[in-house]
Amino acid sequence: MIKKTITVMILTIIAISGACFQASALYEDRSDNRDHDERFDNSVIVDGIDVSTYQDDNIDWDSAKESGIDFAIMRVTLTRNKTGKLETDNTFEHNYNEASDAGIMCGVYAFSQAANARDGKKEARYAVSRLKELGIEPEDLMLPVYMDYEFLNKSGSRLRNLTQKDAIAAAQAFCETVQSYGYDAGIYANSSFFSEYLNQGRDFDDDIDLWIAQYSSAIGSDCQYTKWQYSSSASIADINSDFRFSAGKVDINYWYIDKEPGESTVNISGSTNVEYTGKPVIPKLGIFDVNKRMKEGVDYIVGGIRNIEKGSEAYAYIKGIGDYEGYALVPISINDETLDKINLPSKVIQDTNYESTGYMIYSDTGRTCIGVIPEGTSAGDLLSAIQLSNENYYTGIINCEGDIIGEDEAVSFSDMLGVYNSEDDTLIGTIDIETETEKGINHIRRK
Repeated sequence: MIKKTITVMILTIIAISGACFQASALYEDRSDNRDHDERFDNSVIVDGIDVSTYQDDNIDWDSAKESGIDFAIMRVTLTRNKTGKLETDNTFEHNYNEASDAGIMCGVYAFSQAANARDGKKEARYAVSRLKELGIEPEDLMLPVYMDYEFLNKSGSRLRNLTQKDAIAAAQAFCETVQSYGYDAGIYANSSFFSEYLNQGRDFDDDIDLWIAQYSSAIGSDCQYTKWQYSSSASIADINSDFRFSAGKVDINYWYIDKEPGESTVNISGSTNVEYTGKPVIPKLGIFDVNKRMKEGVDYIVGGIRNIEKGSEAYAYIKGIGDYEGYALVPISINDETLDKINLPSKVIQDTNYESTGYMIYSDTGRTCIGVIPEGTSAGDLLSAIQLSNENYYTGIINCEGDIIGEDEAVSFSDMLGVYNSEDDTLIGTIDIETETEKGINHIRRK
């Protein structure tokens, strides 16, 4: 499969007793004494939960989002551990609809008791058939369809004679079947199961997402997981559990999203400044593959990370779908009031020196922008280099609230070039600024 890289131009489980995490501090205060693997040093860490029929059927998903929950993985189907009977989770449809409406990124899991590859394929088909029945297509899920592989009363279950060879074959069959329908696939297991039965995930392709469970302060595993279920004892926005071993609690997870840069062939344009509303906010973005404007819902979907509170480290999370794969991260700024982009009069554009020394002001897909400037460039240095001011206009670097920043201040992704009328000092237009800092926070590729 030929792949074309796309890049952003803006850019056995041990329970811990008493491990209760207050919802209001999930992403603001990571004081839970957990150590993240050093390979996640340059990652955005996102908070999420997983739920099933064991939680009550009237979860307040809006409150969950407000408390810092940005993703949820929900049980869609299950296999009975003795009989192998396939069933649906009776809370899934409601949870999926309500969580999606609340701006929470969703994924699903199928509880598995697959003893071999045939079982794995059968379970995957059943899970997909349930999604199709509910009208949930691949473009509706931000996260994969996971195989939840674990023992329930091993000695009395149909998995009592499970071998590593059969477990790996079952997981591979599950994932391949899910992918054949266009959905992303993943595997969930605890650290012991990954070690003993799944060879630490080494036998799975890189596009299979690994989600590990271990209730401890750190994970000493070679498994290349991207998600960590670190407790089943979280208190989140009054989400309650009727399960006798975890009444009133819910599973909680970290999702690690890599911020390493990639190469650029696609522009993601638009203002990254959004006005605070008290609800989840997403910037209006234009995404282009060369000269082709990509379509939301066809080529990509967009979710939000910490995109509800002012002053948070917020991101738009863009996932490639259809002919594209991978993801992009675009930092966004949430403020009480933000300055919308003001189109410049055509005469100003014509007067602009498009090939100034060191930088370029250019028109791209109907917009005018300055790009790409090195990280740490000061406002004064940029203004001197672009040489746009004349007897009719003068310029300033303005922040998202429309205030001119000092000449010694570094220009950031949320700033714009403001062009002012020399006669009455009115702002007559703005130009977007693209900085190297945001170049390449993405892994989207053409398939």
